[in-house]
Amino acid sequence: MKRILGLMLLCIVLLTGCQSQDSANEVTRVTNYLSGLTSYSLTSRMSINRPDKNVSLNVDVDYLSPNYYKVSFKGDSEQLIIKNDSGVFVITPSLNKEFKFDSNWPLNSSHAYLLEAINKDIKADSEATGTQNDQLIVIECKISHKTNQRLTKMRYTCDENFIPKQTVFLNGNNEEIIRVDFDTFTPNSNLGKDNFNEKKYLNQAEEGPNESETSLSITAGYVVEGSSLASSSIKNDTTILCYSGEQSYVIIVNKVEVSSEVVAIEDYNDIEFLESGLCLLADNCMRYYLNGYEISIYSETLSVDDYLSIASSISLA
Repeated sequence: MKRILGLMLLCIVLLTGCQSQDSANEVTRVTNYLSGLTSYSLTSRMSINRPDKNVSLNVDVDYLSPNYYKVSFKGDSEQLIIKNDSGVFVITPSLNKEFKFDSNWPLNSSHAYLLEAINKDIKADSEATGTQNDQLIVIECKISHKTNQRLTKMRYTCDENFIPKQTVFLNGNNEEIIRVDFDTFTPNSNLGKDNFNEKKYLNQAEEGPNESETSLSITAGYVVEGSSLASSSIKNDTTILCYSGEQSYVIIVNKVEVSSEVVAIEDYNDIEFLESGLCLLADNCMRYYLNGYEISIYSETLSVDDYLSIASSISLA
């Protein structure tokens, strides 16, 4: 009997060891493939599940090794992030606006739509696991998201030829928060540096006509708990809403004039997403565009979730 039990334990140990080895092998195969990509183009659909509203965007990526990126986000309008030798730029072509961005992007955080950031997260987790089922390889690992600490886990899926299929970011309760479904993927695309020249996507707008001043009704449906509207004022095309209480913040809404000259501002370090497009984040500010207006929210105490809840609740009429 002791001999039989010993053989059974040996089999269990060997089986467990084989499973661990197979898992590590899948992880290595995937990271080796991703590390070997010299260029690619992909299209994808990104869905973000939030308590107040779900957001969907089309995301297209061009990549050229070692660090050239062009990422197009298409929601209600199109915005671009371009990284080249001159830096990182967030561009709104329809408004001819360009913002300088954190030069460490995209490897300063986790990004579900960028294969280099996905690869970085997998390689950083020594406990990352990989399985292969039904011609699909699934990698699971921990992540460290810069602005949303509730995102703790990633599940990345590719086929047996390593073509990306899906990325899912989950919270601590294994709830799906961000999902990217990859539609097309072309490795080693015929891309040159000219594809990543930010000037190609600017200076195309003509200066817009002067419009007479019109009244604007602004509604902010979400108010941070413990705070209330203290004052509101309108001057020319600028509306200012001031909130006070446990957390103070200010909402400023400006009419955007399309300029023939590029407007460049250098103070943003991360992005989030609304249906209207990208939200630019600085230490004490969030800025985005809605229906021809620039909306800025300023605070020294708000969380990113608060910023997003306020922004997604703002309507203009």
